[in-house]
Amino acid sequence: MASIKIKDFFNGRFFEIPKYQRGYAWEVQNIRDLFDDIIESIESNSNHYIGTIVLSKSEDDDEKFYIVDGQQRTTTITLIISSLIKQLPEKDASYYERFYLKEDDRYRISLLNRDQNFFTSILEGTINEPQNKSQRYLKEAIEEINFKVSQIADKLKFLKSVEKLEVMEFVENSEGDAIRIFQTVNDRGKPLSNMEKAKSLLIYFSNRYLNKSLDNTINDHFSDVFEIYDDIKHLGEELGINLIKNRDFNEDNLMRYHFVTYSNENYDPTANYVLQFLKNQLTKFRNETTDSNYPEMHQFISDYIASLKDFFTNCKDVIERAKTETKFFKIFAILNLSATLYPLIIKLQGLGLLDKSLSGKGRESFNFYDLVELIEVRVYKTRATDPKADIARLVYGIDNKKADDIENWLIWFNGRWMPKEEFQSHLSRGIYGNRALIHIFITYCEYLNKTEYSMNELQDLVGKSPNIEHILSQTPTFDPIALGFDNKEDFIDFEHTIGNLTILEKGLNSSVQNKNAIDKIDGYGRSLFTMTRMLGSEIDTNKGFNKKSVQKRTQIQYDRQLRYLEK
Repeated sequence: MASIKIKDFFNGRFFEIPKYQRGYAWEVQNIRDLFDDIIESIESNSNHYIGTIVLSKSEDDDEKFYIVDGQQRTTTITLIISSLIKQLPEKDASYYERFYLKEDDRYRISLLNRDQNFFTSILEGTINEPQNKSQRYLKEAIEEINFKVSQIADKLKFLKSVEKLEVMEFVENSEGDAIRIFQTVNDRGKPLSNMEKAKSLLIYFSNRYLNKSLDNTINDHFSDVFEIYDDIKHLGEELGINLIKNRDFNEDNLMRYHFVTYSNENYDPTANYVLQFLKNQLTKFRNETTDSNYPEMHQFISDYIASLKDFFTNCKDVIERAKTETKFFKIFAILNLSATLYPLIIKLQGLGLLDKSLSGKGRESFNFYDLVELIEVRVYKTRATDPKADIARLVYGIDNKKADDIENWLIWFNGRWMPKEEFQSHLSRGIYGNRALIHIFITYCEYLNKTEYSMNELQDLVGKSPNIEHILSQTPTFDPIALGFDNKEDFIDFEHTIGNLTILEKGLNSSVQNKNAIDKIDGYGRSLFTMTRMLGSEIDTNKGFNKKSVQKRTQIQYDRQLRYLEK
């Protein structure tokens, strides 16, 4: 362990990010904080400590080091130096480029394979279109850095200040030893996720008790898992899946979803609970095993990391289907599948059951996907409940269950939480707050069109930010009695029923808001949604919209939804 200046840290060395590491993940604020540190060191004319970097030596190259911890700082410092170099006179630029960026044909730092070409293009002065999350962060980082550098008057002086920044350096002979140090001293800008801590924990026990026999396997599996997660996050953002694109969603969420399929100890675990579970299991094997080779510990780690990787792989596979298959786009991006059902749909994908036809009498035209959709619409969206314990009981050990048993259980689950009679009741009364309505209405438009929307059409519709529109407005300017209602209270009873609702693009919804139905005809007629255009024509034909119109539309939707959803 030693405090070392950036100039000495880079001197004569080449760095590589191990494949089990995460991609680049610093956000713009992290960049700004680092610039503030540098500026503070200049203004105070002092050295400035910017954190800890843990390295492991390469076994076959004395100049090569693996960055076990500190890749975010090292990569960012390299980007800053690169940006500064491009603004220096040629003589100075040539020296600093060879020292910090590239010696002959060898780059000083190599990122993960999937990001290296993108990174080196930045160093060469080109910013390509990012293909994944880490590349997007790299692009945002260099854009912010270039802007900051453009405002620096004396760029050579600033570069020399960067060289004086200090890091606390740990250099170990093996990656296993380096990871153990990393567990203890990590202080990087972005806090560790619990899954990153889990990887370090497993490495520690392999390193300490299993003679490092699983070090490479753990590293390889987590390398794949982190890469798969980045793809899942990118897919979620690309497709507009609310759960996944949420800023708070990370790999810990998927580690939690996996846990309920792996253990029946807790049906609603936090990520910290999962981490503690792993610690407890590993400690138990260490304390209770008399065999010095710890075979149970070895088996447990092997099983867990294989199961985790399979889960992440199947998650990516099922979400990737939303790019090309409209029904998967609907369930993830329009219906917004509830988090509790992710373990179910992921396991059904892994078992190859999602497309399998049901075997029950009268269900032969439907498959397991339809059952998941049914449960999401009825139980999770219409009843708005979240029976996590029941789902956890199903998905735990689902690999060993027969398809018929899974089918019958899902039918039972739907009947248990949303029997037909209760669903009928929900459809008949106020349904405005039902989060499945946009999905229900888009599906109804397909029924009217006698064909399903193409993927491009669906994405276009979703891009219009559809809203649920009250035909007879919530703040009426009309007299309810004149439209056939007994009184104002009678209108309120019908106000939020499905017959008084339609789907309308956000922009059009704003233009017709609070108008009388007859004045909404033009806006409805410009809608891309078939049911809304037909509604406009109906209002025009009938020269208005009243209580009987609401009742008629409610009955039509009532009959349609029961036929469509009665599986």
